[in-house]
Amino acid sequence: MHKLPLAIIGLLCGVPLALIAILFLAIENHPSIERQIVFTPEHIERAKQIVDAHRHWVRPGMLAAAKVMPEDADFAANYLANRFGKGSAHVTLADRNAIIRVSLPLHGFPLSGYLNLQATLVETATLPQLQSLHVGKLSLPDALTDMLVPQFVQWLRRSPEYRTGFDALRLVKMSPDGLSIFYRWDNGLHHEVRASVIDKHERKRLLRYQSLLAANSKLYEPVVSLAQILPPLVRLARERSINGDALAENRAAILVATFYVLGISLEQIVPEAVGWPHPKLQSVTLDGRDDFAKHFMVSATISAYADTALSDAIGLYKEIDDSRFGSGFSFNDIAADRAGTKFGEKAVANEVSAKQLQQRVASGLKDSDLMPVWSDLPEFMAEAEFKRRFGGIDAPAYRNMMRQIEKRVAVLHVLH
Repeated sequence: MHKLPLAIIGLLCGVPLALIAILFLAIENHPSIERQIVFTPEHIERAKQIVDAHRHWVRPGMLAAAKVMPEDADFAANYLANRFGKGSAHVTLADRNAIIRVSLPLHGFPLSGYLNLQATLVETATLPQLQSLHVGKLSLPDALTDMLVPQFVQWLRRSPEYRTGFDALRLVKMSPDGLSIFYRWDNGLHHEVRASVIDKHERKRLLRYQSLLAANSKLYEPVVSLAQILPPLVRLARERSINGDALAENRAAILVATFYVLGISLEQIVPEAVGWPHPKLQSVTLDGRDDFAKHFMVSATISAYADTALSDAIGLYKEIDDSRFGSGFSFNDIAADRAGTKFGEKAVANEVSAKQLQQRVASGLKDSDLMPVWSDLPEFMAEAEFKRRFGGIDAPAYRNMMRQIEKRVAVLHVLH
């Protein structure tokens, strides 16, 4: 009669001990991968080439292919690990398989340390399959991974944007030369994806700022300064932040202003915006130039919604691309990019920073509060001239010019 209670006690003690043992094996004190994120214009250019190829050549129902270089697959994995988990990742491609290593920090008590994962994917007749998975010193049995992976895929498919990706994918081939991704694109899926990008709370915020901007635009001259457009939007953001989320309100105000400056409808990301009030189109300038306003706001949006390094790289890529095919490389455009990046960064750094920015902007702006001194900065340089004068983006002359720009941006009134 005493054996049953003892067995129950043993079970109750054994399960926690087993869980502790598993956690001890799974969580480690040091990351197996530790890498920085360094965006370059070349990363942006290769991504742009893939997007351009899809946009110009792929039609609904067509079976298409995209080639991803090994270094780009590796870079994308590391960026995603850093962006969403504050960790690092490394991808090694081989013949018909890939090894993915990820290190994610754990900061919550009692789980502190690093979750180090290593997964091996193997090529199949359709999509890659998980061959093995190691978590720290723990090797998960095949039966467990076979059970968990389908559940994880089903969880991802609940989200329209991930479901769209899975539905489009047909085959992924892996080799040391890169990934070959074959997909069939259904144009009808665009609406579902766009509708899922912005949640309902964010859509309500965007509608509020869009409505205010539409009303204000009737009062603006055909050419209007960005310094005139931003304060009313930010005053509304400050009002809504009293009992709300200052970071979210700032993001929404910045996004609406950016689409207006670019002359693009919010329908591009919010299909229901077709029925919203539409602002009267004006040419928006910053310090007398519409290109400065565009550079500033695009960088502010990228910084507010994404990652500062990404914003910097896109701005720099634009200048290098202009030096080859457009108006030329311009350091004053980079100054507008950097000012916009810092503006967006301050808008969402934390609650205190977000409300400080609201107070600065709501009290009124001058162009010089947003745009640093730029008239002496070189612009409209063709690629050959840029390299002759500055030696490229890694040369001392270029770095010195960037330091000057950073100093000028740092003293802008709106950032203090």
